[in-house]
Amino acid sequence: MARTSNQIAARLSISVLLALGAASCAGGGTKPRTDGGADVAPDTSKPDVAKEDTAAPDTASDAPRTDGPSDVVTTEVKPDAPPDLGPTDVMTPVDVSTVDQAQTDVASTSDGAVADASDVGSSDGSSGDVPPATGTGLLNPRTVPVTASTPLGVAAGAMLPANNATGVPVDTLLRIGFDGPPTLGTSGIIAIHLVSNGAIVDSINVGDQYAIYNGGSLTSASLNTSRVNIIGNVAGSGVTQVRVVNYVPIFINGNTVTIVPHNNKLVYGTAYYVTIDNALIAGTISSAAFLGISDPTAWTFTTKAAAPATLNVAADNSADFATVQGAIDSFVPGSTARTINIAPGVYQEMLFLRSKNNVTFKGTNNGLDAVIQYDNSDPFNPGVGQGQAVTGGTIPGLGTATLGPWSAGGRSLLLISSASGIVFDGVTIKNLHSQGNLLPPPPTTSPTYTNYTPSSAAEAIYFNASQTGTLVAKHSNFVSYQDTLQLKGVNWFYDSFITGDTDFIWGNANTALFEQCEIKSRFNTNGSSVVNSRAILGSGTAAVPVNYNTSNAGFVFLNSALTKETGTFTAYLARSPGVVPAATGTPFVYSGYDIVSFIGCTMDAHISAAGWNIVGQTNTMGANVRPNPVTGWREYHSMSPSGQLLDVSQRLPDSTPPDAGAPPAGSIQLSDANVTSFFPDRATILHGATDGTYTTTGLATFSPVP
Repeated sequence: MARTSNQIAARLSISVLLALGAASCAGGGTKPRTDGGADVAPDTSKPDVAKEDTAAPDTASDAPRTDGPSDVVTTEVKPDAPPDLGPTDVMTPVDVSTVDQAQTDVASTSDGAVADASDVGSSDGSSGDVPPATGTGLLNPRTVPVTASTPLGVAAGAMLPANNATGVPVDTLLRIGFDGPPTLGTSGIIAIHLVSNGAIVDSINVGDQYAIYNGGSLTSASLNTSRVNIIGNVAGSGVTQVRVVNYVPIFINGNTVTIVPHNNKLVYGTAYYVTIDNALIAGTISSAAFLGISDPTAWTFTTKAAAPATLNVAADNSADFATVQGAIDSFVPGSTARTINIAPGVYQEMLFLRSKNNVTFKGTNNGLDAVIQYDNSDPFNPGVGQGQAVTGGTIPGLGTATLGPWSAGGRSLLLISSASGIVFDGVTIKNLHSQGNLLPPPPTTSPTYTNYTPSSAAEAIYFNASQTGTLVAKHSNFVSYQDTLQLKGVNWFYDSFITGDTDFIWGNANTALFEQCEIKSRFNTNGSSVVNSRAILGSGTAAVPVNYNTSNAGFVFLNSALTKETGTFTAYLARSPGVVPAATGTPFVYSGYDIVSFIGCTMDAHISAAGWNIVGQTNTMGANVRPNPVTGWREYHSMSPSGQLLDVSQRLPDSTPPDAGAPPAGSIQLSDANVTSFFPDRATILHGATDGTYTTTGLATFSPVP
């Protein structure tokens, strides 16, 4: 939809950038770095794991797709990195009323001099104490812990729920405190029984193995293990798919053993007791060896009498639910607006939300208090993941089910499927899986991976939505290494922190707008990229687009700060997926395009002087679509952390003249007029605009607010 005058919101700092670009002198000088920059040779000893091309967006089902090609596996090879350039000119405020849009985009220094590279950052190339330039980066600056947060513990001798506790959430975890750190044995069973007749309703056998996957699916026979969990399996709730995953049923945190029952095994208004075999846990309580629990009266509890009317979550059992998934499972699919209020705490769980629209996950303190974390990855639960269809009303794990193959639940912490109107407000989601070239394999108290590889994909969120599905994340934080965010549909991230090292923002998005965010590259010497776009250019009735003058907005970074962890390394703004874009379905969906733009962003010294990555190491330009004002690789007024206009003279160029949109291609610098037309504010980017020649398409009904 074209932008009209009444759709333009406040110009934010882009108005100032436009003014600066137009009013600056065209002769501002630049000065390359004299210290060799931050670039180093790529680490080819441990290449990144190949990534699937997920092609078209989610449809009504997570079953194998019929409207798009099968997943394409591409080999990711890291290129040699050219040397970085240092910051150049210092940008100074200009009266917006004096802007002459016909002038050039070069800003002068306050005194006409050229800034030296030593003026910004620390000697090792890190950002030091220099904050992002005014108007860029986080609205609420914060330090987000990227390592594992500490889950709830209990005192020595304590149990949660306590013995004889009542009003216990049906999704309670089971915790026991020891004198010191206990250890797990290699055999034994933990069981939850009905008090009424002693029947076992759930059990965990520590001798069980994890399910073994075969090419992304697993057979029903391999599911006969207590190390598999079924997420979303509420009988009679209208749920049509569930998520089948390997999970960690018992973990140790300091002196506390936490037992994670399988989802949805307990019901309301029911009394239970717990038994634990001797030698399953080795430790002491009050200096006496723990010999298990066999007495039916030693650890009993009764669940809440009825389902709560509200959706409040607290890890210590003081609210309606003890887990976030418990709250998700408590309501039926549909579009009724609901808010899940998450109390301060650490929630160690994988999540699945399907066909439940207009759900808000609400935390506090810019996400620093409400932390959802898990160590999931491609070797543990292979593939991007999808739901397992519930056949004939029977839910796997709760009754007779159709024999395999079974769909793999995937490597993300949170899988969202066939849903829209999802909002994250003040929460942190961390996939704890580490890159193997930085950290050792997990210790024995972490998962024993079925096919462990040291470097692997591990999304915090996979938003598997339709082209009109929407997601909002504000005042929130998202942490992983590889593939932190995989996005489809239309997305808006605001005042949010996103960190990773390899393609950590990617997917088949129509639009993914990152406004006033911090995009932090984690230390890695393999020349990783921030974005790997598989964006959807648009739809049509012909197999090939007539031209590239109309496009969705793709991945847009507006007034954001690209920061880095301490250390000397090189990263790139984006790299191409290395595949030919596809036109699939009826009408055709033009999917898999390099559509990325950085508008008024600060960039630390880790970003290569070339900016955009190439495919392989042959210096072949990498973008799979030629750049123009609305598609391809684009940039406008990139700055150093202190607000100095960067020298972009060594950015990966586009060949001239353009060749009818054919790849491979490079990048362009947008003009003031381009930014005025297509990127002046949030509303224009999300709704779409036109300048008479070029057009961006958007979603006119999507108008999120901070």
